[in-house]
Amino acid sequence: MSFFNKEQIKAFSTGRYICSKCGEVMYFEDEWENTLICSKCNHEVSSERYGFENDDDYDKLYPTYEEVMRYMGYEDEEEND
Repeated sequence: MSFFNKEQIKAFSTGRYICSKCGEVMYFEDEWENTLICSKCNHEVSSERYGFENDDDYDKLYPTYEEVMRYMGYEDEEEND
């Protein structure tokens, strides 16, 4: 899985971040480019989360410690200690 979704890739290539609520072009809040704001509906989103409409997609990028340990096969070792 990529850390960039389709909307982010499209925005990187076009330079236009489109608001998911109203469809207008969003702009960065400040020079650090951490937050995008829509000038029409005032919807704001972190630039890191742009394009992730629900938390499940975003959370898949960053698995929890327990998920990683289970994936690596270490869940049984902790229970046996």
